[in-house]
Amino acid sequence: MKVEFINKGLEELYTKGTSKKFSKVPPEIARKLVRAVDVLESSSNIQDIWKFPAYKFEKLEGNERYSMRLNRRWRLELTVRWVDDTKNTVDVIKLVDLTPHYKE
Repeated sequence: MKVEFINKGLEELYTKGTSKKFSKVPPEIARKLVRAVDVLESSSNIQDIWKFPAYKFEKLEGNERYSMRLNRRWRLELTVRWVDDTKNTVDVIKLVDLTPHYKE
């Protein structure tokens, strides 16, 4: 699948391991972001992502975004452009944000 960054701060975190916008993101989450993007890029369909249950890839309620958990607290939010109506084959995944999900 093709992966695009909508959020430039997120792209900087991915490429450099640090970002002004995401200064509170722990270094291990930056590393997990790199692995998650690698999984997305190497996947050919949604079933490939579901092979990694720890990511808990799911559609968020109330909007068109999806999420992948990087750990218990942090999740990667993304949008998906589907190739067909079966919603199995993806054309482009756009990475939107990295958000804390639960307070620790």
